[in-house]
Amino acid sequence: MFTKADTLQLLDLLEQFNEHMKAGDIPGATSMIYFLNGDSIEELNDMFRQRQALSLALVRGVDYQIDRIILNSEVDNEAKIDIVLFEKPEGDTRPNTTSFYFRPVRMDGKWYLTTKDNITDTRSDLRNKREVVETPAEENAEEE
Repeated sequence: MFTKADTLQLLDLLEQFNEHMKAGDIPGATSMIYFLNGDSIEELNDMFRQRQALSLALVRGVDYQIDRIILNSEVDNEAKIDIVLFEKPEGDTRPNTTSFYFRPVRMDGKWYLTTKDNITDTRSDLRNKREVVETPAEENAEEE
């Protein structure tokens, strides 16, 4: 169903997002996020763009790494980004990490980043009925 090219395209999108975040470019990162509206993909309207920008500002950190990508179907996928919020000295036990989740969607052979939330996720019923098969990002990139 998915090829190495799909995985590489998705990894590239996620790395572009991470680079925007590392540079503190919240508008650039937000511009990469789309909205799945039924069977079509749309750019975020102003309200959702502002909402996403606020969410991203709250998780702005010092490092961003792709943790995993789970590919199931055209609209039922997940990508997890692990975020280090701040550097801490050795022995410091304060939590300094969080995660951000995407629901990547493939339409007409092209990948789009949508977010995992309960407001803009119009396909949640479909997504909740699927069987999850996890594939670490590195392994997935090597498979065809």
